Amino acid sequence: MEALEISIPRRLKYLRIVVTIGLFISFLLCFNLWGGQRFFPAIPVIKNFILMPPYDYALIILSLIFLLCSLILKPTRSFIFLALIVNCVLVLFDLNRLQPWFYIYNVILIIFLFYDGRVDNPNRFTSFFIYIQLIVASVYVFNGLSQLINPYFIITDFRDAILPLEKIVSDRQFAFFLKIGKGVPFLFLFIGFGLLVKPVKYLAISLGIGLHFLLIILLFPSVNNSNYALWFMNIVFAFMMVFLFSGKTQQRYFSLTVLFQRPLFYIVLITFWMMPMLNYSKRWPSALSSNFKSGNSDKENIKISENTFKALPLYVKSFCNRNDNYYVLKVSSWCRHELHSEYFNQSVLVDLALKDALLITDLEGETPGDELSVK
Repeated sequence: MEALEISIPRRLKYLRIVVTIGLFISFLLCFNLWGGQRFFPAIPVIKNFILMPPYDYALIILSLIFLLCSLILKPTRSFIFLALIVNCVLVLFDLNRLQPWFYIYNVILIIFLFYDGRVDNPNRFTSFFIYIQLIVASVYVFNGLSQLINPYFIITDFRDAILPLEKIVSDRQFAFFLKIGKGVPFLFLFIGFGLLVKPVKYLAISLGIGLHFLLIILLFPSVNNSNYALWFMNIVFAFMMVFLFSGKTQQRYFSLTVLFQRPLFYIVLITFWMMPMLNYSKRWPSALSSNFKSGNSDKENIKISENTFKALPLYVKSFCNRNDNYYVLKVSSWCRHELHSEYFNQSVLVDLALKDALLITDLEGETPGDELSVK
């Protein structure tokens, strides 16, 4: 790791390329989320204002073109700005598109909007480098915290991640691996904080790259692992970890006092290190947090009546299970299968979208918001 001697301006260039390519490929891996006809309901910011084909195709193609142009043409920042504008419009038409990878990649590109590429001022380009370091490190920290306080982490997210092992180990061994999952949140926390602490930085880098390599294998796209962009995110973060933290990453003439003079430093600090703490008191949206996966998986399913079940398309019925006098619609499984992405955990908006799209009615007259539960 220490042998990696790349100047910070060059590292910034490589990081911009990695993030741009990551965003470009992730768009294609979950294309159904962005364009075309689909069953899963959209969640627009303005109610009933849904973008229909071919206009949704036009916007996503436009964003992809701008991202590609930012890699090969100048002015780079102008094309990044145009891509970000289109991306914001896409999210306004469907909040389900605000996936963790989408949020983090776009925020890093926003940082590059302020960097003019000049190499004559070490304090300036090193400051931007540190901003991105803080953003990436916070992803590991808050991913670990969300897993730590999520009572369903072992039986949902972690079990889904190690599910391929179930076919090659015994039941007893698989149960042992599930117990190991209790240490995963602490591993993420150590990596996140360790990347910023020099004495343990290289251990954190080694553990982080090893973790991503393992997840690349375990989460390889399949019937059980259909969140393709989340899988690819491990590849992107492995590269970012190398360029951001390996080798010599501190400029000789850089002064830390410069950071405290720059407003962008405080914006990054507040947005990625302070506001995510409010997730746990429900005062900050989980989708706007440093995390590999939004939410705590506590609102994945919804109860629907038998009359509603009969009215559903055959495809959607395949995600329903019978339970006494009602059916349970597995929203999260439906979303992963059709859109290759995670269910956007914003209960009020999702309930309204499902109610409008599926005409959900409960036999006891309860609102859909009261019927969400974990299975």
